Amino acid sequence: MDANLIISAALLANFFTWYFRPFDDIREFIVKRWVDFFVRKNMFWATRAIVIITCPRCLAFWGILLYTHNLVGAIVASMLALIIQKIMRYAESE
Repeated sequence: MDANLIISAALLANFFTWYFRPFDDIREFIVKRWVDFFVRKNMFWATRAIVIITCPRCLAFWGILLYTHNLVGAIVASMLALIIQKIMRYAESE
């Protein structure tokens, strides 16, 4: 498993899910449309799938798992995304 791929996935997951502000409007639009659609269809269970684009750990995990089919690499990417998120939030608060 390429370490650069895992690190890149963890960084991009944090970038797309919360750190880069220009994506906020797009992400909120998608979340609103997704939730509205499934609530109208009375499929409340499907609204939980939106976590994938709002959670950096989930996005890193599923992105690496689908791209490489490597469970260990996906778990490492997810944990790294969590660590990066904690570090960035700590740096923002200082």
